[in-house]
Amino acid sequence: MANQAPVVSISQADDFLGRSIDIANLSLESLNKLRTLFQSISQISEDKTTSQELAVIGAHLADEWANLIDCEREDLERLENKQFI
Repeated sequence: MANQAPVVSISQADDFLGRSIDIANLSLESLNKLRTLFQSISQISEDKTTSQELAVIGAHLADEWANLIDCEREDLERLENKQFI
């Protein structure tokens, strides 16, 4: 069975979950800063210029990625909060 996941201890799995959540939180913070940057660029750009349009796209992509990462982070937190027997 080539596609089996490696076996790790509960403490290792808990450590992996904690680090994954930390990375997700850092990613969300970075994407929020990126979105803010793009929104600022779009507001100072002339109406309907290429730079404004690109900045709007960048802000939208940052929102989309942040939403995806936030959903994954929530799943990880739910998994972390489950009681292991």
